[in-house]
Amino acid sequence: MIKGGGAAHTREKIVDSLAKQFIVVVDSTKIVENLGSTFLLPVEVIPMAITPVMNAIQKLGGKPELRMGVKKAGPVITDQGNMVVDVKFDAIDNPAELEKTINNIPGVLENGLFVGVTDLVLVGEVKDGQTVIREI
Repeated sequence: MIKGGGAAHTREKIVDSLAKQFIVVVDSTKIVENLGSTFLLPVEVIPMAITPVMNAIQKLGGKPELRMGVKKAGPVITDQGNMVVDVKFDAIDNPAELEKTINNIPGVLENGLFVGVTDLVLVGEVKDGQTVIREI
């Protein structure tokens, strides 16, 4: 899965690594056929490395863009004092490999791919006027 729309994916991964069980709750709009087809992949980058990291991501086939603040001047800054680059990939065929590859780019702190860490996903949706929760 991809997480990080709120720019807290690094902290979320730390909490996840410490949790006995990691349960994700989403609505049906978050479910996609292929990773990368709908949601951008966030990458947390230390400020001095923003240009070389973006160049390296482009070489991987991604289209990186610095996340800018809404109703705020300048880029989004994480709680760790870093910047977030949102990356569009046409498809993410091997999420585990891409997660490792991106995290090995000098200057990258973490990315929003959560691979093999979720114990349960609860998907809430409304079908025929009734609330349904399904497990993945």
